[in-house]
Amino acid sequence: MKTKIELEQQIISITAKIHNEFPELSKHIIEIPTTNSMENEINIKNLEDYYQSLEEILRKYANTHKRE
Repeated sequence: MKTKIELEQQIISITAKIHNEFPELSKHIIEIPTTNSMENEINIKNLEDYYQSLEEILRKYANTHKRE
């Protein structure tokens, strides 16, 4: 299982990639989800889900909008 810091770094990385390579997608990126719970596992699960959603958006968009 990845740590909260590792997931946050991955999210920053993929967000930067989206902004640099497909800036038109930037408007579809929501802020990192938060929760009222202080439990670390819930936060990690939210971060994992958010990262997976960013990966999916990027993958689907990149497959249909190839850069030349």
